[in-house]
Amino acid sequence: FASYLANVRISGKYRRWKAGTNSLVLKIPLIGKPIKKLLTFAKESIKKLIYKTNYFEDLGLYYIGPIDGNNYEKVEHALLAAKDVGGTVVVHLKTQKGKGYKPAEDAPDGYHSIGKGGTESTYHSVAADELIKLAEEKKDIVAVTAAMGMGTGLDKFGLNFPDRYFDVGIAEEHALTFSAGLSANGLSPFVAIYSTFLQRGYDSIIHDIALQNLPVKLLIDRAGLSVGDGATHHGIFDVAFLSHTPGVSILAPASYSSLRRALRKAAYSDTPIAIRYPNKSENAEIDCRFIPLKSDKSDFIRIDFDISNPPKYLFITYGSIVDKVISAVDRLRSTGESAGVMLLEEIKPYKPIAESIAPVISRSNRVLFVEEGIKNGGAGEILGEHLREAGMDFSSTDYAIAAIDDNFAIPDKICDIYDFLGLSPEKLVRKMTENDN
Repeated sequence: FASYLANVRISGKYRRWKAGTNSLVLKIPLIGKPIKKLLTFAKESIKKLIYKTNYFEDLGLYYIGPIDGNNYEKVEHALLAAKDVGGTVVVHLKTQKGKGYKPAEDAPDGYHSIGKGGTESTYHSVAADELIKLAEEKKDIVAVTAAMGMGTGLDKFGLNFPDRYFDVGIAEEHALTFSAGLSANGLSPFVAIYSTFLQRGYDSIIHDIALQNLPVKLLIDRAGLSVGDGATHHGIFDVAFLSHTPGVSILAPASYSSLRRALRKAAYSDTPIAIRYPNKSENAEIDCRFIPLKSDKSDFIRIDFDISNPPKYLFITYGSIVDKVISAVDRLRSTGESAGVMLLEEIKPYKPIAESIAPVISRSNRVLFVEEGIKNGGAGEILGEHLREAGMDFSSTDYAIAAIDDNFAIPDKICDIYDFLGLSPEKLVRKMTENDN
C-alpha cells in the first residue's frame, strides 16, 4: 500500500488535482481555510498510519518514496516528478546491492570491489594479521574502521576481538576523533582508512590527534595511484598534508617484513604514526634486492648498491612505485650505466632522514626523487630543503623530482596512468638522463 501511495504522489494527475482542490477550497468564503486545515489533518493522519513518522515531511520537505531503485523506469518517473514539484524534494530510493547476480545479492560486502582471482595475501591482510598478534600481546590495542572492515581487513580483527573493534560507519572524521578519545583514555587505537578518504578527517588529525600529541596509529590503506577506480580513489595527497602536520611520523613499508616492523614500532610508540601501504601483494624481490643503510637515526632506509661506491644515477623513492623505479634502474644498468635505488620506508621526520642520506647521495652525479603522490608540498620537495640544510652541495649533485605535478591524475584518454604522469620506467630513465650531453 505504501508503494501504491508513492506511485500516486508522483502522478502528474494527482499533483494537478491536489493543486486544483487546494485552490478551490480556499475560495469558499469563511469556511475555506478551516476545511483545508481539516482535509490536511485527515490526509496527514492517514499517511502516518501507512508511513509511521516521516522525518522529512515533518521538516516541511516533499517526500517521494520509497521507490524501487533497481527499476530504471520508476526512478526516472520519480525524478521527473521531483523536478515538477517546485520546492525541495526528498526522493527515497531503495536499492538491492548486486541486483540480478545471486552471489552478490547474498554477499554484498564481499562483492563490493572485485579484484583479480586467487588467494594471494595483500598489505591490508598482512596488516590485520599482524595487528591481531600485537593485540594478543598488548591488551590496550583496539581497531577502528569507517564502514570498511572487509576492505581494510580489520573484520578479521573484529572476529578475534569483538569488544575491541569499532566500525563507526561512513564517518572518517568521527573515526579519527573517536580514536583520539580512546587514546586520551589510555587505549592504543589503530584506525584504518583508505588514503583517498583520509582527507575527510584532515581537521580531526590536526586538532584532535596531532595538537594533543595523542599516539593514534593511522593505517593508510590504498596509498598511491588507483588504476582501477580512477581519480576519486587515488591516494596521492596523504603524504603532502601529513608532512605539514606537526608531530605525525610517516612510514611507508615496501614489503611485508617492513610492514610488520612498522606496526610493531607503532604499537609501542607514544606519538602519532601513519603507516601507508598499497592495495596489492608485495614484490618478493624487495627483501632480496635491498640491504639496510646503516644509520643511527633510522632503520627504515634501504639501498641496492655498494655504499662505498654510490652510483652515477641515484633514484630515491618510497611506496609501491619502487617497482617502476627498479625497472628504470635495470634498463640503465643493461646499457652499462651506473644506477641504483635508495628506498625510504620512513619519510617523516625529514631532518634525520636527510642527515642520514646526504653523505651518500652527495657522491652521485644526479639524484631523482620519484614520488607516487602530489609534487607540491610532497616528500620530494620537503626532503630537498632538509638536504640543503644538512649541507648537501646541489652544485655538484643535481637533484630533481618526478611526481604528480598539480593535477588530479585524470588522463584525457585511455592510457597507462604511470606513463601519462611521467612515472613509467621509460619516462623515469628519460628524466634521469635528460641533462646528459
